[in-house]
Amino acid sequence: MNYTIYNPTTGSIEEAVSFNDQETAELNLAGKTYISGLYNNIDYYVDNGQAVAKGPDPSTNNLHYQFDYADKSWQFIADYTADNKRYQRNELLAAVDRVNPVRYATLTDQQQTELAIYRQALLDVPQQVNFPTAVTWPAKPQWL
Repeated sequence: MNYTIYNPTTGSIEEAVSFNDQETAELNLAGKTYISGLYNNIDYYVDNGQAVAKGPDPSTNNLHYQFDYADKSWQFIADYTADNKRYQRNELLAAVDRVNPVRYATLTDQQQTELAIYRQALLDVPQQVNFPTAVTWPAKPQWL
């Protein structure tokens, strides 16, 4: 005997459970809202007492979506995506900032200028028009 316990207000699945007999099931399901069958909260929600597939999570390429139980749809989470893009940017900045003073002194004037331009372009990534959904990453100097 398989059951899925869910939140009747949102339709979000809380737990999938199995019992060997009806008496045990009734005892453990008392006061809970449930449907027959085993469904997981990653792929399903419950609407009008029926399990409904959410559809595939559209999160890709560091774009984060979350399932909205009120709208019954995937919603883009801009703050989470922006944080991920800033993390990527900070990793690239760290590589630039690791150029030690001794090595920096051995760079040509042109290389020092390229490094400064690249670093500033990385700092400017969050100001891009389509940030965070479409980021144009600056080209790293080939010698770096």
